[in-house]
Amino acid sequence: MRKGNNLVEYISFSQLSYLVIFTILIYITERDQMKNDPLNFNVLNIVFEVISAYGTVGMSMGYSCARQIKPDDHCKDAAYGFAGKWSNMGKFILIIVMFFGRLKQYNKRGGNEYLIGNRYLQGLESIITSK
Repeated sequence: MRKGNNLVEYISFSQLSYLVIFTILIYITERDQMKNDPLNFNVLNIVFEVISAYGTVGMSMGYSCARQIKPDDHCKDAAYGFAGKWSNMGKFILIIVMFFGRLKQYNKRGGNEYLIGNRYLQGLESIITSK
């Protein structure tokens, strides 16, 4: 930790804490679906969607009408992801997660991975040019 920063400030604004907060908010918005359809709306599927959105990967666990405990005659499998079955508020929160994922490199502590790779490449370049 840097001088002057306390643990509460570091934890409260870390990227992991944002993911946890957004995941909990989605649990709250989708709690009725989690009660009615626990095989499709389980913790793993929701966490996977949130992390995929944050990483701007575009992967989804999908939704299957065959996995419903109480079969619904109106349910039809479609070609959209699991988040397509979420409420509008859950989808909106997921959109915010996607924006945070795209902007993570501008966070004060995020996106430093490219700096490490850049230093490694500069070190290789200096080794190659010195020979």
